Amino acid sequence: MKFLPALLLCAATLVCGADSRWQGMEFLFGNWTATGGRFSFQPDLSGQIVVRRNASDAPKHDDLMVIYAEGGVEARHAIYFDNEGHVIRYKIATPAKERVVFESEGEGPRYRLSYWLDGKVLQGKFEVGDRVYLEWSAKRE
Repeated sequence: MKFLPALLLCAATLVCGADSRWQGMEFLFGNWTATGGRFSFQPDLSGQIVVRRNASDAPKHDDLMVIYAEGGVEARHAIYFDNEGHVIRYKIATPAKERVVFESEGEGPRYRLSYWLDGKVLQGKFEVGDRVYLEWSAKRE
């Protein structure tokens, strides 16, 4: 019985440690509806990763992104896959409260995927180089 407090402390430390890797990104978690599609951000594998799934109607587009942390908040990354065969590796930054920016890593075109909360509406945009390719607004389901 005297080990119970120590066990509870260890469990709380593990849970808090797992959650802290997503600090500044929690506002994204959940299911979202935008004009012409839906997407979600859901923790998975006991909080070790976050999975974003996206489905757009016109034109038909599906993608999956796995977000992971190697060593904490400072080393968050993502890898993106879509039904057109694209694969993009991202570094992740949280430059302001309720704002997340995914910037492509490596050689090739520069991609930037940004999300920010404006009241209860999630705003987003996807940029290729210096050009805005797509913008959207979404509401939580």
